[in-house]
Amino acid sequence: MTAETLIKENTRFNRDGSPLEVVIPYETFIEFIEEYGLDLSSEEVEAIKEAKKDHDSGNRQNYISAEALEKELGLM
Repeated sequence: MTAETLIKENTRFNRDGSPLEVVIPYETFIEFIEEYGLDLSSEEVEAIKEAKKDHDSGNRQNYISAEALEKELGLM
């Protein structure tokens, strides 16, 4: 769901038709902030930016394979 759709579908208006507030279910709010990364700390955002820069420049030395990650997480 896009931010525009979320707001459009959940806006309440006052008597003269002006937007008054946006009311959404709590679960929808949580999904929204997680989907758009609004729950991330500034350190996490910086780490993501650095990883994207590494990826875009072809620098793969800080990456591990999916298999190695699964082993590290005890999923294999």
